[in-house]
Amino acid sequence: MEQLITTETLVIELLLVVTLVAIAVRRLRIPYTVALVVVGLALTIEQPLDVTLAPELILALFLPPLAFEAAFHLNLNDLQRNLPGLLLLAVPGVILTTFIVGGLVSLLMPALLPVALVFGALISATDPVAVVALFRALGAPKRLGLCWAGLPRG
Repeated sequence: MEQLITTETLVIELLLVVTLVAIAVRRLRIPYTVALVVVGLALTIEQPLDVTLAPELILALFLPPLAFEAAFHLNLNDLQRNLPGLLLLAVPGVILTTFIVGGLVSLLMPALLPVALVFGALISATDPVAVVALFRALGAPKRLGLCWAGLPRG
């Protein structure tokens, strides 16, 4: 029971931190995703978190909304119209990211190159919502963000 209360308290604290980061980035005018990464690194460097989550929980609860959220709102006409440009940007981007992340993991951690490349491939296809938020913060054309993430126009 004590472990459950500790985990719940940690989740509430992390939600508070995320809220404070969201308020701060509006004033500082930096991308929200970048600020979350920096704050997350600062928190874990100061005191590593000891949280144990079952792999089944991550695969069943966290992964589907991140991976498939954009597919639920996909506008097929926009996708067909912009498919050549999307493929021109997405395919080389994912391949390049796979090799960069795989190479860094292989150099910095005790992992064989094939295992590191599999890890790089898994994380190179990023969360569409984070990419669109970064597009908005950087002032990328609205059409690119809407079509890439499959978000409805409005």
